Amino acid sequence: MNEPAIGAICVSRAGRDKGRAFVIVGISDEQHVLLCDGETRKLSRPKKKKLMHCRVEPRRADEIGRRVTEEKPLLDADVKKALNALGYNVYSNN
Repeated sequence: MNEPAIGAICVSRAGRDKGRAFVIVGISDEQHVLLCDGETRKLSRPKKKKLMHCRVEPRRADEIGRRVTEEKPLLDADVKKALNALGYNVYSNN
């Protein structure tokens, strides 16, 4: 399993969000991460999820991780665009 890091892509393996991709925006403790997708889980209220219920992908949203780490302004739309650019949770504009 890939190590969880801020900016890493994580796919939910359990729960009602199963199969949905998120960006890790925080690490709560050894067993929990804070997840955001810019759509259902916003930066203002990230999802706390156990690592055993997630699959950390080898791909990363480096720009999102850098901005979170440096505490620079970040919008939910930025997270959503980063996930779409990597091919996760692709949404149409309809």
